Formats: sequence, C-alpha cells, structure tokens
Amino acid sequence: MITEPGTIDDLVADATATGYQANARLIRDWTQQGLLDYPQRRPAGKGHGSAAALYPASQRNLLLALLHHRPGKSISSLARIPVAIWMYWGDEYVPLRQAHRALLRHLGDPQSRAYAREATRASKDRAHATARAVLRQLDNPRATPTARRELLDVLTETAWTGRPDFGMLERAISAVFDVGSTQIRRATGHPAAPVTTEAMVTSVRARLAAVSALTAGQVTGEMLTQARDAHLFSYAEYIAMQSALATAAPPGVPQLYAPVTAEDTLANCCGNLLSTLGLEILFPQQAELMREARASMRRPGPADFDLTSEAIAAGQGQDGDRGRG
Repeated sequence: MITEPGTIDDLVADATATGYQANARLIRDWTQQGLLDYPQRRPAGKGHGSAAALYPASQRNLLLALLHHRPGKSISSLARIPVAIWMYWGDEYVPLRQAHRALLRHLGDPQSRAYAREATRASKDRAHATARAVLRQLDNPRATPTARRELLDVLTETAWTGRPDFGMLERAISAVFDVGSTQIRRATGHPAAPVTTEAMVTSVRARLAAVSALTAGQVTGEMLTQARDAHLFSYAEYIAMQSALATAAPPGVPQLYAPVTAEDTLANCCGNLLSTLGLEILFPQQAELMREARASMRRPGPADFDLTSEAIAAGQGQDGDRGRG
C-alpha cells in the first residue's frame, strides 16, 4: 500500500515495480478519461516556475488497481473502478469530479459526435444477455412460448437501440408476467419489495432519464452525490433483508432476490448509480422525503456491502468484462 504522493514518474515506477507496463502517455490519457484524477500543481518558488505535479497516494494505488484489471478490459469497463471506489469508499479516495468524468466515460466516448446517442445503447450481445436475465426474473409458468419470445425480442431491441416503445414494452412484460392473474395487475415476491410490470417499465425509464441528463450536462455534483447516498441506504437495506425477501420468491425464480456478492456490487456499480439517479430525476418529491427521513442516519460503509479486502480478492479471479454495468 502506497502512502505518499508522487509525480507521474513515480507512478510509472510504481507500475514497473509491480510488474505492469505503463508510461507517462498512458497515465495522462487515463487522467483525461477520468480513470485517474488530475494531479495537483505546485509552485517551485518565486521565479522558478512550477515543480512536477503530484498525484495523491490514493491515485497511485488506484493506478495499480486499474493495471491489475486492465487485461481484456475496455476503457469503459475500467471506468467502473473509480466510480465504485467513490461510491463505496468515499471522496477521500476518489473525488467527485473524477467519479463524474469516469461515469461519463463508462457510457461511451464523450468526444464522439454520437456520444449522447450511443450512451443509451448496449452492444447486441450485451442487449441479448440483459434481455435473457430480465426474462428469467419475470417468467411465469403460465406464459406461452410466443409471449416469452416476444418479450425477449422487445427487451433486446430496447437495450440495443436505446429507444424503447414503452407501450409495447409494458404489453410484452404484462403478457408474460401478468398472465393468469385477475384484472388487478400481478405483484410477486415480498410485500416490502414487490416486482410488478410497472416497476420494471419504470426502471427502464429511470435508466434512460439518467443517461440523457448526464450526456446533456444537466447532472450536478450535488445530484450525483445524492443519488450515491440514496443507493447506499437502499442497497444496504436490501442486503440486510435479502434472506427474508428470498423466502417470498415464487418457486422456480430464485434470482428474484439474489444474494449480493462483492463482485456483483463492484461490477454493477454504474448501473445501480444510474438507476437511482434516474429515479430521483423522475420522482424528485419522493427523493426529497427519503433524504429527510435518513438525514440523521449513519451512511453505510464498505463493510455493510461485504467489501472487505478478502471478499474483493476472492472475486478478482472471476472478474470479467460485463460491459456497461
């Protein structure tokens, strides 16, 4: 563990000493991308210009983490690492300004003319995998094979194009999830966290609302911090209740309230943050009421999410590039 600040030459030396390859150009590029924070400039004294800028010790350690996970990863995937550290360990390790830039980079290349459009889309493979995962969560033994295929197609198209037809999406979900129920829409699972057609559609609306606001430059640092805190409280509550929630899952749908692992928490950090941000954008009054309710509560820390060094090390061997989490 590095404990002292260092220059860009020190970061290159850190990488070499631990068996990684890195040069000043890579570090500057990663700094511009938000994977690393900008170093602090310092004067060399009157009439002497400035001394080499310093990266804090936290950024030197972050570089080694990035290099460890680099093989097979895209820049967008690596951008999850500083976002996760900011979310779960706090601003003293990764500042808000860096986390904001990294989140934008996770969505795509902000320098691209098509950035706002591409940020809402997933790759075809990723879209299909996401659609299958949602179908497993929503599946109903009474649903017909045709309804399942149609839902899979609509979900895949929604994720791939980033332009959902919400009416079609709701009908496709309902044809699988609500089939066999009465005129009252079906809700399954635990009463404290029911799964409904409306909830699934709202989650898609929230994600798109967050991405649209981010790419349009409409998300302030305060909004991002509030979304992070809201996620921490709700996620910690889910983890605490997970065993009880799982007992209410319908037969054959064990993933409805799946247990949380350190690997999942870190891999899905950007997706969780975007969902919470979107919900706060769509429902500002409810978000404010929730903030008031938890104002005097202790903010959950890494241990509340099992983010211990042992748990993280255990998951590193399974760490894969899941695309946009």
